[in-house]
Amino acid sequence: MLLEDYDHVQKQVDFLDKSITEIISGHYAQAFECLDSISGIGIKSAEIIISEAGKDMSRFLTADHFTAWCGIAPGNNESAGKRKNTSIKKGNSYLRVAIVGAAWAAVRMKDSYWHALFDKLRKRMKAQKAIVAVAIRLLKVVYNTLETLNIYKEKGIAHFVDLQSKAALYHNAMLSWPQANND
Repeated sequence: MLLEDYDHVQKQVDFLDKSITEIISGHYAQAFECLDSISGIGIKSAEIIISEAGKDMSRFLTADHFTAWCGIAPGNNESAGKRKNTSIKKGNSYLRVAIVGAAWAAVRMKDSYWHALFDKLRKRMKAQKAIVAVAIRLLKVVYNTLETLNIYKEKGIAHFVDLQSKAALYHNAMLSWPQANND
């Protein structure tokens, strides 16, 4: 009897997977292709993103509004100089789980922008907080990709290193600027 129940449930799952594939290929093919081009986002993650958020990003004013709707926007809970717990807020839990899973998959890809970003964040915070920060940035990439419906092209670790060196140069210039004015 248990095997019959298992077979019945498996047939239902197969039917639903086939129905989802037909709907996506019929109505959301371009959005699905754009999402699939992002590192870490696979078929199931793309299906969840499309089913939960849709392909029309015009209902969100900015990418920050989209991350807030998902429930992973960073919070600031500070009063009288005391920082309090800023846990993840209420939001779309299905989308949140999918994007955090996609972030874990993206950071596991060696020589990628996401891996380098995670390593940098991991030096100053726990892995769970670092992955949420990566998921926030990944969700912003999802927003921009769905808004423009363009294929995402990852720039790789060289782009990350270039951004870090530019930030260091800017930081050093800003530190030496007041000294130059005082002389």
